Amino acid sequence: KDLDASIQQPGRTGMGFTKYPKIPLSTKDMPDLPAGAEWIVTEKLHGANFSVACDADGKVEFAKRSGPLPLEEDFYSFRSQRLDRRLQEPARRVRALAVRCGLAASGDIVCVFGELVGGHYPHPDVNPVPGLQPVQRGVWYSPDLRFIGFDLAVTPHHQPPRYTDFDAAASCCEAAGFLFAAVLARGTLPHCLESPIRFSSRLPARLGLPSLEDDNLAEGVVVRTAREGLPLRTLLKRKIDEFGETRYSSPNWAAAKSGGARAASGPHDLLRYEAMARVTESRFEAVESKTGRLDAADKVACRKVLEDLKEDVRLALVEDGVASSEAALAEALSQELCDELDRACRGLIGSVVGRRARQERSARQER
Repeated sequence: KDLDASIQQPGRTGMGFTKYPKIPLSTKDMPDLPAGAEWIVTEKLHGANFSVACDADGKVEFAKRSGPLPLEEDFYSFRSQRLDRRLQEPARRVRALAVRCGLAASGDIVCVFGELVGGHYPHPDVNPVPGLQPVQRGVWYSPDLRFIGFDLAVTPHHQPPRYTDFDAAASCCEAAGFLFAAVLARGTLPHCLESPIRFSSRLPARLGLPSLEDDNLAEGVVVRTAREGLPLRTLLKRKIDEFGETRYSSPNWAAAKSGGARAASGPHDLLRYEAMARVTESRFEAVESKTGRLDAADKVACRKVLEDLKEDVRLALVEDGVASSEAALAEALSQELCDELDRACRGLIGSVVGRRARQERSARQER
């Protein structure tokens, strides 16, 4: 009980919570790109956003993207797999190192942001972890759960977080015992943007695992400045098509958008086409990863994921420039289109959850 209390109290949010910012797909909204800055490329891992924070009293708090994790929440089995216990001491060490190196003051909260991955590795020489399900599917990293850091944030009392330069963050986290994102390329922004995004994930080899027979393609890359300190953070993600969150059902979509021969009959049809293209399994998985694996028997959770998915589609329509603003989108969305979006999202969720259930039944029968 004392150990549990030192890790985190149920519902505890005394450290405050900072949501990790969404990473854009391009530099178009970065008006002040630093001239001559050094950029780096890291692999974008396909998992669930996760963070570990430690305060001046040595208390450790865990969080998913949407908020702190209370003691009773076993997010992707990280508590039942005892990952919370294994991360406790590294969290304290990284804070002590950050203070010693001058990255943080004595009263600051230090937080490692990263990705929770693993849970399955389909290789005949690698034993599965009984009862553990993968955090995400499509690329495989490890049979057990792993936390891979990619950012170190320092939060002074009642102030916003300050992100640490990448190399200093990596050095501090690795010295404390965390796995941290590895640099794949380094140089100017044009050089880093030319870095390939289609490659086999490098993480299994880092973990000492044998290669899989298939390509085990990485989700993509993150391109970012090596140094922090600008008013806006400068980083972007680049994904391969297989992990894209927008899928057009027709190769003629570009002609439709520009008024070509097969153009949609009007703005309403074009908006419908763009909305339906964003109802994808990759988007559902990204939404689901913010709260944890969906239990089909939990109707409240199913309703929340449904609403979150529809909201994510609407936000994407604005972020991708289909609508000029959320207000303009709300005005353009007819009740008919809202109903169709609801049906499409329900159908997608039902299809994915049903397929998972069949796969799990099949796996149990094989065992």
